[in-house]
Amino acid sequence: MPILSARRAGGTAAIGAIALALAACSDSDGGSNDEAETDGNAQQGAQAAVLASYEGLDDQSYQMDSHMTVDDIDFMDMTLQVEGESSHATQDIYMSAIMEAMGEDFSGDPEMEEMMESMFADAHSEAIVVEDVLYMQFSGGGIFEALTEDYGEDAWFTLDLTDDSEISQIYQQVGSFDLREQTELMLDELTDVEEVEEGVFTGTLEADSEAMQTLMNSTGGTANGAELVDDTEVTVTVDEEGLLESVETTLPEIEGMTIHTVSEVVEIGGSYDIGAPESDNVHTFEEFAGSLQ
Repeated sequence: MPILSARRAGGTAAIGAIALALAACSDSDGGSNDEAETDGNAQQGAQAAVLASYEGLDDQSYQMDSHMTVDDIDFMDMTLQVEGESSHATQDIYMSAIMEAMGEDFSGDPEMEEMMESMFADAHSEAIVVEDVLYMQFSGGGIFEALTEDYGEDAWFTLDLTDDSEISQIYQQVGSFDLREQTELMLDELTDVEEVEEGVFTGTLEADSEAMQTLMNSTGGTANGAELVDDTEVTVTVDEEGLLESVETTLPEIEGMTIHTVSEVVEIGGSYDIGAPESDNVHTFEEFAGSLQ
């Protein structure tokens, strides 16, 4: 697997939004006009139910846990807490999984082996959104190790999400960290939605949809020339009250890699006391971007 492909997979988890943002699979069979109309009405009703399952959480505080694998290897664990307009996400990314998924042996080239181990070092990140301001903190190996050396272990980087600056626009174009907005967009773009059993819905997210393009932008795939040529199948489960319970999806294989994600709403109605970090070590995203150059 090319190095760029592996790095692109790492970008998938860096956004952390995939696990929350995909939903549903399957096509309906053809038939008479009456049957087609009946099927169409059923699909519209099913899609409305899926949308309502997430919109119903708007008035609730909740926690969602997500787990991602690459070729069945643990790759990312994430927890998202939402309370009103505020959110707090934590991520652990096991970049070493990419090395394992690549299946390449660099033991014969110590210099390359050291570079790859540094590039694909495990990392931890936190993202807090309060009053349309994003705060992010990074730790771990690779590029984040250098970041810690430059700014300290307790450094936070901030971005005004309402700002019209160039870096804010880039941030929005690659999918941002607004998991709720991403989820709503992708659920809204589902096609062929149907209820396959009580509380379980399937549908299709088309490869050329805006939601999928946002996903590919967020992973760095578009910039590196990758394309999803197949539609994405996802399953959404709702609870007895019709609220979102779980989302499960497997992306079509990308250059030999299979990415599988399961997300579950594990708590509704919790109190999370989300607020801006109490730190004097706060820097702009411009500084963060400059550190990566």
